[in-house]
Amino acid sequence: MSRRLVNEKILQEVEQKRSIFQIEAEKGKHFNFEEIYGNEQPVVLEIGIGRGEYLVGQSLLDWQHNYLGIEVNKERITYTLRQLQPRRHCNVRVLDLFVDDSLIEYIPAGSIRKVCIIHPDPWPKRRHNQRRLIQHKFLDVLYQILEERGVLEIQTDHAEYAQWILRHFAERSDFAPIRGGSTKIPRHGHIVTYFEEKKMREGNYPVYISYRKVEKQPETGSEDGLEETE
Repeated sequence: MSRRLVNEKILQEVEQKRSIFQIEAEKGKHFNFEEIYGNEQPVVLEIGIGRGEYLVGQSLLDWQHNYLGIEVNKERITYTLRQLQPRRHCNVRVLDLFVDDSLIEYIPAGSIRKVCIIHPDPWPKRRHNQRRLIQHKFLDVLYQILEERGVLEIQTDHAEYAQWILRHFAERSDFAPIRGGSTKIPRHGHIVTYFEEKKMREGNYPVYISYRKVEKQPETGSEDGLEETE
């Protein structure tokens, strides 16, 4: 078979899978997840899908949840679509969308069981820190879309960005740390992504950050210093 025919076959396959797995966003219109997935299973949201390792692999291991991956890089979406199989990944959808504070315009409040953000861009130069995804305004949005006691997991190999993230959580009363908030030990069943493996070979080991949505506490008053355990 010629290369041209092979490429045409791949394109046809991708477009067929796109029609199955990719959903479109309409500004100001919230997704109806029960309608999209055809069930009432809780939804896990991955922001930035990379090469699709987490979305493709975890959705098979955890078939009792629905998975939504948001990505703005079209090549990464195509790469992920090629890995998805209609019969095996019926609980997966992908969305081409630039993620910022406007996310609340598409994701209904209280509709997400867990948010996963794996290796967000650290924007290491100080003058670019305002471009980092993790800011208080964005955490406000994540708080809104998470269900009660919903979980936020962030993974980064950039030490200063990890401290930045933890500092933001420390300044808030609406998220409680799980297992101390951060660890360098991955949880059981952790899926190693291509980027994570690459950075570890370079000697950069990730920090795994986990917090749970809790009822907002009054700004005044004493704190007991107690941590939440999972």
